[in-house]
Amino acid sequence: TDFSFQESTGTVAVESSGVLDTSLMSIVGVKTMGFSAKSSAVKEVSGTVEMALVLDNTWSMSESAGSSDSKITVLKAAAKNLVSTVLAAGGTNVKIGIVPFADYVNVGTGNRGQSWISVPADYTDTKTTTTDEVKASCTTVSTKQVCTKGAPKTCTRYTDGVPSNYDCTPQTCTTQPITPYQSCTPYQPPKTTTTTKNYKWYGCVYTRNSGTTLLLPDQTPTTLYKGFVETSQSCLSPIVPLTSDKAVLTAAIDGLVINVGSYKPATFIPDGMVWGVNVLSKAAPFSEGAAYDAANKLPRKALVLMTDGSNTRLFNSNSTHSDATTTAQTTKVNNDTSAVCTEAKAKKIEVFTVAFAVTDAAAKTMLQNCASGSDHYYDATNAAALAAAFQAIGQSLTSLRLSH
Repeated sequence: TDFSFQESTGTVAVESSGVLDTSLMSIVGVKTMGFSAKSSAVKEVSGTVEMALVLDNTWSMSESAGSSDSKITVLKAAAKNLVSTVLAAGGTNVKIGIVPFADYVNVGTGNRGQSWISVPADYTDTKTTTTDEVKASCTTVSTKQVCTKGAPKTCTRYTDGVPSNYDCTPQTCTTQPITPYQSCTPYQPPKTTTTTKNYKWYGCVYTRNSGTTLLLPDQTPTTLYKGFVETSQSCLSPIVPLTSDKAVLTAAIDGLVINVGSYKPATFIPDGMVWGVNVLSKAAPFSEGAAYDAANKLPRKALVLMTDGSNTRLFNSNSTHSDATTTAQTTKVNNDTSAVCTEAKAKKIEVFTVAFAVTDAAAKTMLQNCASGSDHYYDATNAAALAAAFQAIGQSLTSLRLSH
């Protein structure tokens, strides 16, 4: 007879009424009896939950995934729905962190000076150059270069797997004789030019490593992360540590970007996973998380990795990244990703992985193996499937309780 749903609390209430035929009471003339009932149920988190959303923000997320919206737009909607679902069920018993990743990770400029990071000072580089004096002179010109274009041709280049076309029409140039003439250059005095470049820290950090080995989270706290200064930003939105503040989380998701100026980043998943574990850990770099529970119940720690492609960057012995151009290099980065996944699961972190429109078989296998089980891996082939995957993850982190 009545149905209501309170979104703020996740409570469903149902009222019903009707008439029953009696058996024993019919002997004394009571043939029927009315009844009414009211019941309510609420979705809630059992105990406490700490969840890290490790989200791919690379340039390939600018593409469409079977809808009019870009992948990053679809991701924002799905992630906000997941946040709303889990927070509504758990309130302050739930803490969520956000780790946007691409080539590098942004830890936030407010962490400069922390004990776990080393960042060089910002500085200004000023250079002054002076050209030589050019005396007036004349030369005799008797030839010219004539270039002819061939048949029109279009070539394709790729940025993080995203194709873009450019004109690569060939041309042929020849030198031809002409009627000689005098070409004169006027006198030019020495000229002094001053150029200034400002180097600053935007929150970007290199991958932590030792020689050629990528260091896993929590294992070598004395090895510092290295921030790097640059003339323009080459990492994206900063990490959001664990919080129950829905407004903060929603604003951060809305603010996710896939490029900054001309910086169109490629994919390096190991960094995202490392910082996902760092966000969940009680130890530095971030310490908002509770201590690990061997049963993963108090708190229940979960990491959700979403990526739309394979690794396209690899780390070097000096902590920087370069393009992964061979199958062997991509396999090496996939193995690095798997090593961090193994570390996360060894800490009893529940790992969910979502392959969003991924076509590379090796990448899919890596993501399947990274997950805590087959039921923790989602192959989201389009926008609707991504939304469904995030909804399913949210539902798996909540439980139904009869409240009345």
